[in-house]
Amino acid sequence: MNDGESYMLMTADEINRLSEEADCHILNRDYESLANLIERLTLQDFEFEHSFYEAHYLYTIANCYSVLYDTRRVEWFSDNLMKAIIYYRKCLHCIPKPDWLEDPVNVQSYNDLRAMVLTNLANSLSSQGRVLCCIPFYDEAISINHKIEAVSAKARNQLFLGDSLYDNGHRQYHYFVAYNLIEDAIENINKLYPEHRVDLEAGGYLFKFKEWFKKNFELSSFDYFSEKYSNAKSRKEKQYLQWCAEKRLFINDLNDVSKSEISHQDVLSLPSFVQSINSSLTMNEELVYHGNFDEIKNDYCYARYLLFSAKAIPDHVSHFFNSTYQHVDDMSHSISNLKAGHYKSAFRTLYSLFDKIAYLASRFFNLNDIKYDRDINIDNLFRDIDMKKKKRKWEPNEKLKDSDNPFIHALFYILKDIRNVNGASSVSQWIDPDAKAFSEIRNAMEHKSFKVVDDFGYELMGSHNKYHEAEVDELIKEMEEIRGQLYSLQDPREISSLRAKLSELKSKLYEKKKLSSHSLLIPMGQFESRIMTLIKLVRNSIIYLSLSIHFEEKKRPDDKIYLPVAVPLKN
Repeated sequence: MNDGESYMLMTADEINRLSEEADCHILNRDYESLANLIERLTLQDFEFEHSFYEAHYLYTIANCYSVLYDTRRVEWFSDNLMKAIIYYRKCLHCIPKPDWLEDPVNVQSYNDLRAMVLTNLANSLSSQGRVLCCIPFYDEAISINHKIEAVSAKARNQLFLGDSLYDNGHRQYHYFVAYNLIEDAIENINKLYPEHRVDLEAGGYLFKFKEWFKKNFELSSFDYFSEKYSNAKSRKEKQYLQWCAEKRLFINDLNDVSKSEISHQDVLSLPSFVQSINSSLTMNEELVYHGNFDEIKNDYCYARYLLFSAKAIPDHVSHFFNSTYQHVDDMSHSISNLKAGHYKSAFRTLYSLFDKIAYLASRFFNLNDIKYDRDINIDNLFRDIDMKKKKRKWEPNEKLKDSDNPFIHALFYILKDIRNVNGASSVSQWIDPDAKAFSEIRNAMEHKSFKVVDDFGYELMGSHNKYHEAEVDELIKEMEEIRGQLYSLQDPREISSLRAKLSELKSKLYEKKKLSSHSLLIPMGQFESRIMTLIKLVRNSIIYLSLSIHFEEKKRPDDKIYLPVAVPLKN
């Protein structure tokens, strides 16, 4: 507890009572009562007897927000839509991680809550158009305790994803996955509350899909999706492809639900779209969007291979690329070998792809005049660039305000994952609260000093820094004492002496601040984790870009004649 702040203790009984009250308002869709309850829950800070109780409290708030501000009641870009996701993420971070000494009853409680939070977080992400980002959360919830709510919710998401694709074969495979999930959910329907069974009972949405699927498909016709192929490849290439599949890194929607060899391709490209006949265009200009998308995929694949190559390099193995000079030992335990170089290059490439995606989207959807090309980036993709100097508050591009394109929405919410948006709630820090933010790493890497350091060395520095932090506290304490003395002194010489001393202490404190913030240090393990999160966000964004174009193209009237033109491919 910080000095000067007061906290009220919230007991387990109070949390249970508030949770029951929230459930009642949610079932009745009593929005006014939900708003009042949220205000009571968030009006002040509370203390808790155990972190599990705090997690339960955060989960209750998240559930209230998810109903009070759902996608049917507010604008798609409303900051309120992030509130539930932020609290779900806070809750996940707060749920205790049990060890082998933990009481099994407690472990079960932790796991049950985690599964519920993961399911609801996945539902919230799916409602934002993030049909790929939500799948790992559904899968984790199912793996914990075979959460049937997660099984049926994932089935709905699979149908949404399948219906959004331009490839009929892929669409049918997602239907196949959904069918199996629905069968599983129906077998375990008694585990669901009555209000969660409606879609699975006769006449329900999922039940009707299951009956349609049984009439139109043979389950055996999907066996080839799991077959192995005998294409001759080097051992290293096979290892690379298997690693990509295991990490779900192929630009291929099948990889989100399958790791089999059929998913070992970056097969997703731009969908078919209509262009008017313009004889002034060269062949290259007619294919400029296809070429740009191919460039994005190529840069992504390069960064992905750098990660694969770097992971096999031991942390401290040197390389001849930088053996031509003697390296300074600045006591930061920094690693400057090929592994760190690969990781840095991969991070730079991946982060830059967000702006390339924004540029292609801006041009394709004609969101901004080409005179603003220099201003296009992933943040400004959603702004009215022409008005950005006149409007300090964040507002979306006029052409996107009424957009019903779920994949444009998905790109916007991924923006909130990678950086803080001015005037909006921060979700970025709650993806991994213990790690440096993506934008902070990128800024240090491009404009300041950024060092990847040894994990153990980083811990040593942390323990060593405690001594110096105590010294800083002493400096601040001494400065406060001097300021207090200055108020009571009358002698000009004593005043002058103390002011000189105060100036010297300020200078030391400023120097400490300046030099301690000069470099951003991040341990190797944390940097690896950050890059893996980043590459998955980039990969999903590339797919969302393609799906957003297909979504808009499906709106075109079919009362005109279109001439198909094949896109040329390299041998």
